Amino acid sequence: MKRKTGYGTLLIVLTLILTMSAGCGKKENRYTYRDDGIKALGEGNYKDAIQSFDQAIHTKKGLVGKFDMDVLKYRAEAEYLSGDYEAAVGTYDILIKVDGEKPEYYNMRSASKAGAGDNDGAIADYNRSNELDPDGKAPGRMNALMAAGAAMEKAGSASDAMTLYESAAAGGEAGPMIYNRMGLCKMAQKDWDGALESFQKGLSAPEANSVPELLFNIAVVYERKGEFKKALDTMEQYISAHGPDEEAQREITFLESR
Repeated sequence: MKRKTGYGTLLIVLTLILTMSAGCGKKENRYTYRDDGIKALGEGNYKDAIQSFDQAIHTKKGLVGKFDMDVLKYRAEAEYLSGDYEAAVGTYDILIKVDGEKPEYYNMRSASKAGAGDNDGAIADYNRSNELDPDGKAPGRMNALMAAGAAMEKAGSASDAMTLYESAAAGGEAGPMIYNRMGLCKMAQKDWDGALESFQKGLSAPEANSVPELLFNIAVVYERKGEFKKALDTMEQYISAHGPDEEAQREITFLESR
C-alpha cells in the first residue's frame, strides 16, 4: 500500500528591475496595470498577472519607490503560484536588496528555492527568517517551515526535519500539514504507533480537511500494523469525506480480501 505525501535602500535605480523581464510600449496609467494584475492574480491567471505587473513597473521611470515595492510583492506571489520558482527567487532577491531583510521575504524565498530544487538555500533562508522573527509571526512562515523540512528530508536528514517539526509543534505552530509530515517521517522509521499519533493529531487540528492525506495515511498505518478492519473503515471514511479516489478504491478492494 502506498502512502500519500501529500517553501538595500529605496534609492536603488529601476535598472535592477529592468533586467527581470519584458518591455514597455504602452503609456497607460501604471495603477491601471497594477489593478489589472491584481485582478488576474485573484482569478488564477498568473501569466497575465505577471505581464501586467511588469508593465506597471516599466511604465514608471526613475527610482524604486513604494509603488514599485507593492507591485514587486504581487509579482513574486504570481511567479510563485505559477510554479516559476526561479523567477520568484529573483524577485525576492530584489525585494531583500531594496527593501531590507524582512522575514516574510526570506520565508517566501525559502519556499521558492525549495520549489526550484535549491534545498540548501531553502534551509538557509528559513534559518535567517527564524533569526529575524523567532516568534514566527511573519507571513509565509508555514510555507518556509514546510519547505525547509521537505528539503531536509530530501537531503536524507529526516532526523533534522523531525527536530524542526517538533519544535514547531512545541511552539504551537504545527497544523495538519506539519503533523502529516511528522507522521511520514515516523513511518519511514517504521514507528507505526508514533506515526499514528502524529496523523491523529493532525486530524484533530483546525483545517484538517485541507490535508486529506491524513485519513489515507492513518489507514496505511493500520494496514501495516495488521489491523485490517480499522484500515478498511478508515479508507472508506476517507472516500466518504473526500470523494472517489482510484488508489483508495484499490486499497479497499485489497483490505476487503484480508
